[in-house]
Amino acid sequence: MRLLFTLVSMLLFAGCSNSIESSQIREGDIVFIEGQSSQAPYIKTGTMSRWSHCGIIVDTPNGLQVLEASKRVRLTPYEKFISWAKNGNYCVKRPQKGISGKIKYGKYLGMPYDLQFKFDNGKMYCSELVWLIYKDNGIELCKPRKVSSYIFANIPKVKDMMKARGISKDQYVVAPADLHKAL
Repeated sequence: MRLLFTLVSMLLFAGCSNSIESSQIREGDIVFIEGQSSQAPYIKTGTMSRWSHCGIIVDTPNGLQVLEASKRVRLTPYEKFISWAKNGNYCVKRPQKGISGKIKYGKYLGMPYDLQFKFDNGKMYCSELVWLIYKDNGIELCKPRKVSSYIFANIPKVKDMMKARGISKDQYVVAPADLHKAL
């Protein structure tokens, strides 16, 4: 158990290599933050990553903003989004293969948050949204993984939460850590 805690701690506190400077962000960049929501500790521990929330930069009539899935899919000013990061821990990454042309995101705006982390249910969670925006443009940033492949799947408190939410160990998900590692 001590070894597991040490490994998780090392990964959680690893920095963000190749982060894009705030002054250099552009449409299609992905912003990761160490979130502070009630589910953030589970996401961070289970995925062995500091990053528990993410969004994608989109060009709007009001300038560059972060498209994110929180309570609903919405646009959030970049500075506000990164201000939510625990201890200021955020990272901006740019996929090697970018989206050509403007990102079309209107169909996602207003969708409710998906507490079950399921694909194709009319709801959206943060990393699913980013993954789908790229998939809509013919780019698969990473392969979805079974919930059972994450270490939290066998922690009793997490198992209880998964059962209450209707999350199956056999369903496929994309976590913020999966996107971050792929970049």
